Amino acid sequence: MQTYVASQPGWHIALRSSDYASGGTLKRPGLQRILAAARSGDIDVLVVNHLYSLSRRTQHLAFVLSELTSRGVRVVSAADPALDTETAHGLFLVRVVTAVAEIEQTGAVADRRDRRRHEQLSGDESPLAG
Repeated sequence: MQTYVASQPGWHIALRSSDYASGGTLKRPGLQRILAAARSGDIDVLVVNHLYSLSRRTQHLAFVLSELTSRGVRVVSAADPALDTETAHGLFLVRVVTAVAEIEQTGAVADRRDRRRHEQLSGDESPLAG
């Protein structure tokens, strides 16, 4: 990634961050440091090796990408040049990830609602002790 950053005119490394914790959680010190830097305006480009470096869960990835791009942080993948949120294709990828996360969330909510409804119906049909 250093070589990639060095090849970009005007870019320099302001912050390095990595996590050894699971990508399945947002509670990672390195990720939290990046989000804090984005919120304070200390970074304007985030270079990752791969998109899944940010998160392995679609909903978390959508949140992180939204948090970064809404604060004007450009997200670029050194390994996959198609992921660059300053390009139409890169923005499309972000929107697809966000849409998939919304579909997953809607499905999860519907599953919980159906499970509760089923539990309520099962409870109503139980024989009364008398």
